[in-house]
Amino acid sequence: MQEAFVRGAESRHLELRWLRPFLVTVICRLCVDEARRRAVAGRLGSHPRLLPPPAEDPAELACDRAEARWLAMKSRDLSPSDRRLLSLLTARRGRKEIADELGTTPQGTYSAVHRLRRRIGPTC
Repeated sequence: MQEAFVRGAESRHLELRWLRPFLVTVICRLCVDEARRRAVAGRLGSHPRLLPPPAEDPAELACDRAEARWLAMKSRDLSPSDRRLLSLLTARRGRKEIADELGTTPQGTYSAVHRLRRRIGPTC
């Protein structure tokens, strides 16, 4: 409210009869501005792309790289359709989305993933 009073006092052409509507309008707009500022600050403070990346554990990184090499070696023997399915799975796509892209049903995608896992074999 103090900001609204200051703006009213600084306004040279404001007549006394318009003071109340002026103050109401300014206060409402200041409240909206503050709400927007807080909302933006909240979104910026919690946006995943703006947060610092988590510290990588060197052991996890080494295991991920070894697993990626193993998977690359295993995927050379796969058919093009199996490699496509594998790439969609590693892109963290959902089964419904994969089914839509491959032109199958979600249950057909589930069966194809199950067969692919048996073909590739255990990772341990």
